[in-house]
Amino acid sequence: MTGQMDACPPVAGGASFLHDARRADPDRFFCALFVPPAARMAAMVLIAFNHECTRAVATPASWAVAGPMAGLIRLQWWRDVLESGNAQRHDTAVALLDLLGRGVVRRETLEGIITARECELDGLPDRAAWQASMLDGAGGVQVAMAQAAGFAESTLLARIRLMGGIYGVGALVRYLPAVLRAGRCPLPEDALAHVGLTRDGLRTGQATSAQIATLRDGLRQQGREWLDMVREGPRLPRAALATGLPAVLGLRDMRGRVDGDGSASPRGVGDRLAVMGALLRGWV
Repeated sequence: MTGQMDACPPVAGGASFLHDARRADPDRFFCALFVPPAARMAAMVLIAFNHECTRAVATPASWAVAGPMAGLIRLQWWRDVLESGNAQRHDTAVALLDLLGRGVVRRETLEGIITARECELDGLPDRAAWQASMLDGAGGVQVAMAQAAGFAESTLLARIRLMGGIYGVGALVRYLPAVLRAGRCPLPEDALAHVGLTRDGLRTGQATSAQIATLRDGLRQQGREWLDMVREGPRLPRAALATGLPAVLGLRDMRGRVDGDGSASPRGVGDRLAVMGALLRGWV
């Protein structure tokens, strides 16, 4: 399945992408070290691209003046890059278009990552919209890595998508107060209303610890549902499982203890061993 990738030329600026991916997204960086070697640098480019899209929605300083417009403009720039094929001398854009040009990843998967962040800015009215955003965003990153590793079968990619969603849910459980302080609100409005909150109220820091705890419980429930769906199928090929390894960290975050101030313990050797153990077992 991965043989078609063996002769792929290296990504230009590979060392820089390794450094940037490790700094910007250490969780995905560590997990990407276990994807097939021929797909590893593509994974680093995808991490960098996702980081750019996520940065576009974290705009607390400008939100009061421009609302979502500043973020939407940044995301439209990336959409224009994919549509025009013009990287405008942006290193990540150059590498991303190279992956597209070689057929390493699918354009619709990358566009889904952009759309997920646009929907977050526009507002996620209900659970269904939020689920789609989470699976296209966090899930889409891992699907793109699976495509880079040579996997194309739809059922397999759907399970990798769920695994990416599990990581996204776990990351929200772990970092929710920090995410909100950064000006983001990647939560469905009906869930917020259920605990007496609004998107604007969250951005101004009005959520109580009890409200945050209830939101976290809802996230954990969704993660468990997606995990059950992943486990309904047969074991994934080891190379495919490697592209979904962030789910292991997401599960640990869902189960982990969160301190009274909303912070979580730093990543440690237990997290790394859990990732490697899942790969050795061939199961999450």
